[in-house]
Amino acid sequence: MRFEVGQELPVYEVIAKNYGADHANRIHSDEGAARYGFAGALVPGVAIYAYLIRPVVDALGPDLLECGDVTVKFVNPVYDGEEVRVSARILVAEPASLSLELVNSSGAVCAIGSASLRRGPFPIDPSRYPTQPLPASDHLRAATVSSFRDGDIFGALEFTLDLQSEMAEFLNNVLETSPIYRGPEAVCHPALFVAWANESFMRNIALGPWIHLKSLVRHCAIPRDGERLSLRGKVIEAYDRRGHEILNAVLAVFGEADRPIADISHSAIIKLREPSR
Repeated sequence: MRFEVGQELPVYEVIAKNYGADHANRIHSDEGAARYGFAGALVPGVAIYAYLIRPVVDALGPDLLECGDVTVKFVNPVYDGEEVRVSARILVAEPASLSLELVNSSGAVCAIGSASLRRGPFPIDPSRYPTQPLPASDHLRAATVSSFRDGDIFGALEFTLDLQSEMAEFLNNVLETSPIYRGPEAVCHPALFVAWANESFMRNIALGPWIHLKSLVRHCAIPRDGERLSLRGKVIEAYDRRGHEILNAVLAVFGEADRPIADISHSAIIKLREPSR
């Protein structure tokens, strides 16, 4: 597809779905979210990421998963049942680079981002991401910045990618209807990469209510159905901002024989500021 600078892609509209109501992260419950001043349960960031990336994948196709970069920052909450609109505008025609924005029915900006294709590979050095076993569930690190130092290694997630059976529930959760994620030629949904990064946080940290802030995903190769994958990472920064305790990590997804799949920079509030009484 040929693009022109300033070109607007077709708007994507969807009614947001909170599929995390029963999740251990109670920020996705009405009661848990209300405790921290929100009007209701927050729609998961993974779903918002999926909505935001839809017009990009429609335009760029699987090329995005082979040599594309995606950045997303969550600005305001999205609530269950809200109608949201995603707009995408071409910033550079070749290789394609786009700005992304998701707004709710009131016109409030809820998420912003960008997506672009690279001319060459993004180098991922497996030696920068050593493998370490996941901690036992009763030996997770406390969700506070004092528990971490820069460079601390996360336990690795090891799993087999299943695009035929396990993918169906995920696609339903994020309201995805594109045919490229279904059938014998299905490709991995880009939002799964941030879902895996969230899972890494949850399997390494004893989290209470927490909030995904932003992500940068650099795609390097399309993972194969049935391929054994490894997600490894480490802490790059932990700090307090206005009472919120924030953790930034870098993670990488490797396929078999340490085949580089993606590099992920991931940021979250791992401990929310206690509400005033």
